[in-house]
Amino acid sequence: MPERIVIIGLGMIGYELINKFQNLNYDVHIITRGDKGYFKDTPKYLLDITNREKLFETITKINPDFVVNTAAITNVDLCEDERELAYKTNALAPGYLGEVCRDLNIPLCHISTDYVFDGGKGNYTEKDSINPINYYGWTKAQGEIILNNLNYEDTTILRISVPYCFSPVKDNFFTWVLKSLKDSKEINTVVDQWNTPTYIYELTEGILKIYEKDISGLYHFGGGERVSRYEFALKVAKIFGFDGELINPIKSSELGWKAKRPKDTSLNSTKIQEKLNIKLKNLEESLKDLKEMVI
Repeated sequence: MPERIVIIGLGMIGYELINKFQNLNYDVHIITRGDKGYFKDTPKYLLDITNREKLFETITKINPDFVVNTAAITNVDLCEDERELAYKTNALAPGYLGEVCRDLNIPLCHISTDYVFDGGKGNYTEKDSINPINYYGWTKAQGEIILNNLNYEDTTILRISVPYCFSPVKDNFFTWVLKSLKDSKEINTVVDQWNTPTYIYELTEGILKIYEKDISGLYHFGGGERVSRYEFALKVAKIFGFDGELINPIKSSELGWKAKRPKDTSLNSTKIQEKLNIKLKNLEESLKDLKEMVI
């Protein structure tokens, strides 16, 4: 019998994880709030993961070998307005998952974010203290704390940053920049916010290895390079052969965001690279990979 994997959330990361595990002939089951029409032949459970009882019932029924939680409310400004929904989804639901996985002795991998940090210093390691400055970051930090308080040793928390790839499910910063440049549209990108963007195809390979090698703990899984959004956009223009003059550098204060954004939440991902014996690609390398996919 193939090993059974539960993927929670059918967003950009969930979609690529399902592809990854199915291509390797794992028995994949999907838990999602709404059916978006993808993976018609894959067992799907339409479920609000903030419903503790239903979540326990469903996970118990599936009885998987591994659970990955990619579900979250990630719209930073929306979290400021929809606080109850954000707290239930980003903080309470991971705790419910941790409880049922602990009770059934199932390894759990939970996706978190660089926004648990205040952005004051950058190059954050797993030993740095969390100090979120917006409600989204606070809810994700609470999710981590609740999971940690369960003391379940088979839990992995991966902090990621600005995930990107080609995706039929959801636009991301990379696809927005690329589409805008293709359409010869001018775009504004900030020069004073730095991250280490996570290449999703590296992330999915990493999660597979975490399962195969039975790894647990807290890890940063950013990308191999620290960039501002402006620098990221310029690299997209350069690699894909578009006009970089369409990209306007602006300051984040000009965008009128509702929620505060941390300045530099770049992640130091040395620990995961050493643990998995991998080397994360720099942005130019990953963008060249992506370009080859469309040639």
